[in-house]
Amino acid sequence: MGMLDELLRSKNLGNIASMVAKNPQILAAALALLSTKDSSVGGSGGLGGLATAFQGKGLEDVLSSWVSTGANKSISPSQLESILGSDSLDQFAQKAGIGAGDASSVLASLLPELINQMTPRGSMPETSSLESTLGGTLSSLGR
Repeated sequence: MGMLDELLRSKNLGNIASMVAKNPQILAAALALLSTKDSSVGGSGGLGGLATAFQGKGLEDVLSSWVSTGANKSISPSQLESILGSDSLDQFAQKAGIGAGDASSVLASLLPELINQMTPRGSMPETSSLESTLGGTLSSLGR
């Protein structure tokens, strides 16, 4: 399965990896957030839109650390909530099949490693390459 296998083996995810293994909808919902082709979570801004939102809140260094080949900086659930907004978090929770109150915590744990896995060369991928990776991962989830 490629990226999914890497995510589930990641020591950086802790108990989130077991949550994703038990509920692949969590990963599908996070991938929707990063996709420009799926507007079900956060609109259709994709990873580029997320980068713009991080920049708007002065946290571009956090997202940059996830993309780079170095260590990932952490993000708090409240910081992520201020970036994404409650509507996007509610959309994520609904698509992931989790409680709305858990959405920011789950994403704060999952996004750093997910984006890290999607950017192995340490730079933002072209949209077409990103969408291909997202599509392949969703296919491996049986979606």
